Amino acid sequence: MEKSRVDIAVDFLQEGKSFKVGDLRLGITDNQHIYVTGWSHYSNISNLNKSIALRELCEIKELFGVMVASSESLMSFIKNKNIEYTLAFDYGMGAIGICTDRESVIEWHEQIDG
Repeated sequence: MEKSRVDIAVDFLQEGKSFKVGDLRLGITDNQHIYVTGWSHYSNISNLNKSIALRELCEIKELFGVMVASSESLMSFIKNKNIEYTLAFDYGMGAIGICTDRESVIEWHEQIDG
């Protein structure tokens, strides 16, 4: 992951725009809320279950943590902001949210098996 790409993302976030860095899309909804979206590795949503989805959501959080650790500008920008992590499923013509972690509370958007 190139640090310069993360720093470019911060420029976009400061302008209220989203930006894709590696496997994540970073965005801002207002001055206090950042969203981080990653996509499931599964090609068929019927193969997902809650355990897999939570593991993939954890991977999104870890990857974002690596980004933050690699960029002082991102670390500074997200300070005192709420981070919302979402796992999405890309179905080819768009994506649907599977689950979101807001302040360690998981919200399920798509009905998947336990």
